[in-house]
Amino acid sequence: MSGIEIGALTILVSSMVWYLKYQTKRQAIREDKQDKERKEEIVFIRGLVTNDMKELHKDSVKNAELNKDGIVLLKDVNSNQGKLCKLIESIDRRINGREK
Repeated sequence: MSGIEIGALTILVSSMVWYLKYQTKRQAIREDKQDKERKEEIVFIRGLVTNDMKELHKDSVKNAELNKDGIVLLKDVNSNQGKLCKLIESIDRRINGREK
């Protein structure tokens, strides 16, 4: 082999080594960027789930409070039902009595 052939072969091998290093470095950068994006997406999704769970808890607490209020109202209505019936009958008699 002559000196020119050795020089050309050295340049070719050096170019291939440089290209391989360059592509490896770019691939590592791409993977780092993708990992960062995946982590950000996971954090975002976790935030959504956490917020949804908080809202669900708030809704269930509010629902429990409303149920308690509803039970109290039903108890009041049931305890006063006889009085309400008498009141309605009295009102009905008065209305019908006036109409006659």
